[in-house]
Amino acid sequence: MDFKNAKSRVIIPVVEMTPMIDIVFLLIIFFMVAAQFAQQARVHLDLPKEQGEQLKNKPKNMLVINILADGSLLVNSDEGIVSIEEIDFIVSEAITDNGVQWKNISIRADKWANAKALNDVLVVLGNHGLSATNIVTETQ
Repeated sequence: MDFKNAKSRVIIPVVEMTPMIDIVFLLIIFFMVAAQFAQQARVHLDLPKEQGEQLKNKPKNMLVINILADGSLLVNSDEGIVSIEEIDFIVSEAITDNGVQWKNISIRADKWANAKALNDVLVVLGNHGLSATNIVTETQ
């Protein structure tokens, strides 16, 4: 009688694909929801239509200051309306903690916003040694 010993048998492992498919679907759902939140985080503003300078290598914006039509201020649109004093604190904190430069700050001002609000923000940035900034516009 020819018996095969246990060492010569080939065992083929069975890979269960169900957990892998579950993880893929969960990742797809996560990224779809995250994309929706990223869209909702942007504040809708009626930006002025100017040609402006088209940056090829856009620096990463660490700080976005939104000026609404009524002159109220929002920072990164994840917090509520802030005062100019709070913007002063946020800018100083961003400069000391993250080393933010003028290239990393963008101002999005509604075209119907009061110029005083924009001027106040520029004064705050100037007080912190930021002599320039990016002002966001829509292309024509």
